[in-house]
Amino acid sequence: MPESSALSRYRFTAETATQWRLPSGLREISGLATTPDGRLFAHDDEKAVIYEIDYGSERVVKAFALGDVTQRDDFEGLAVADNKFYLVSSYGRLYEAAEGADGERMLFNTYGTGVGRQCEVEGLAFEPVDRSLLLLCKTARTKELEDFVAIYKWSLDRRSLTADSPLLIPLEAVTDHIKGKSFNPSGIEIHPLTHTYFVVAAKQEAIVEVTPAGAVRAVIELPGKVHRQVEGIAFVPVADLLLGDEGQGGRGRLTLYSQTGQ
Repeated sequence: MPESSALSRYRFTAETATQWRLPSGLREISGLATTPDGRLFAHDDEKAVIYEIDYGSERVVKAFALGDVTQRDDFEGLAVADNKFYLVSSYGRLYEAAEGADGERMLFNTYGTGVGRQCEVEGLAFEPVDRSLLLLCKTARTKELEDFVAIYKWSLDRRSLTADSPLLIPLEAVTDHIKGKSFNPSGIEIHPLTHTYFVVAAKQEAIVEVTPAGAVRAVIELPGKVHRQVEGIAFVPVADLLLGDEGQGGRGRLTLYSQTGQ
């Protein structure tokens, strides 16, 4: 794997990590996303509530909900595209809504992607190149996907899966570089400069860089003493990497890693 990978520009150590605690109530953070103007958002694990977070001051700027009665589901990812917010459930159902003001309840649309029949979804990102949403598979539900890390692409324009779905990354291309023989992704985001995919796995405490064609460029294990359970990943201006950990009984955490000069 090339040393010039974007992932190799970050040093994942306790000394290089800058951490903040999430506001109380955000223990079960499952996804992160940033807007084009650099604001950070996170979502609730079981309710369709989206929070804007000022992580430097460890406070919630605002929160808005989907529906007159807040929608409930097993939410596993968040993305922002075309001034709309998208949540994805573990079964691959997409929830779409405009941004709301603090305390506002928003009208929303839902779309069934069909991905849930193939795998358990855990992770969502916006791919601007072809205007698609990336649905990341955590656990295969079909034999055909068992030996791969799978990423499905759902077209925002056609409201359906793209013809080239899913993107399949051979599992051994990842597991050859980590402990164990499994890899269960928990979050995905696109690097803003290289446009490669960063995939994080909480269980294996690892992060992988993959090209849009499915080639693995780098695999790095995360320091366990820094991260409890990484579920969210985002990039903040310009390309600093932000990871979100579930609280496991306490307050969730955000960890920032800055790029080195490589």
